[in-house]
Amino acid sequence: MNNRKIGIGKIIILIICVVVILISSAFLIKQFIDRKENEELNSKVSNMIETETDENGDVSYDYSKVYEEYQNVVGWINVPNTNINYPVVKYIDNDYYLTHNFSKEYDRKGAIFLDYRNNAVDLDANTIIYGHNCYDNTMFSELSQYNSIDFYKKTPTFRFDTLYENLTWKIYAVFITSADASEDNDYVFNYIYPDMNGENFDGFINEVNKRRLYITDVDINDDDKMLVLSTCVRTLDKKGYRADARLVVLARAVREGEEESVDVSKAYVNAKPKYPQIYYDNKGIENPYINDEKWYPQEVNA
Repeated sequence: MNNRKIGIGKIIILIICVVVILISSAFLIKQFIDRKENEELNSKVSNMIETETDENGDVSYDYSKVYEEYQNVVGWINVPNTNINYPVVKYIDNDYYLTHNFSKEYDRKGAIFLDYRNNAVDLDANTIIYGHNCYDNTMFSELSQYNSIDFYKKTPTFRFDTLYENLTWKIYAVFITSADASEDNDYVFNYIYPDMNGENFDGFINEVNKRRLYITDVDINDDDKMLVLSTCVRTLDKKGYRADARLVVLARAVREGEEESVDVSKAYVNAKPKYPQIYYDNKGIENPYINDEKWYPQEVNA
């Protein structure tokens, strides 16, 4: 009787294992299919871009054919040394493209999208672009390489073009923050506010300067157009807890008449960047910024 029970138990365990394997295999196959479809769609749209090289060897990009088919497209982003080469879309909120691709089909990878508050024609003082970190080198996954100053030195600039203007952007800062107030002493650093000019500019850059992982040779001022790239990261996770962390890349547009090159030899690591409180809790160390005043942008256009 005991042997029979043991035999039945083994069969049940075997069945459970087979079911788990089948479900896992189906999930991996679905992931592979989704990725291939996403790559094919992106490749199709990439081929719609027309390029023109002038007498100086400078290349300009024409996205009119892309816009003819996809009216939700407002620009294109390309980060060298990564797979980030995508159309940028926009909707009436910041939720839709978390679960839909740029052709408006359901896709758990979502799309690379502009903050719904931003002006896609005449860029705001602070333009924000979001994308998922899918951990499979798609979407904004490879943005996390900017955690390393060595990667920054290889890739200090990237391109984000609107439908009306081709623009190169110099990276000013990279930092880690949290979108959950409970992870940072009831505070969320609002780096996604569009009107970061005037009085807001000084307070914003002061906060960024404390947080940046390394110091670059790129300067920034109130007249610059700023661009934020934002994605999730697992940097602040701890065992049994998934933090709501964000990796943020802040760049500014190359100014008229300015060289696009950056002297990366002058970049150096910030010895004590400011992190959310959860970072210090995880490491069991004191937060040197615990008494900092909580900064909030002013409602410039209210």
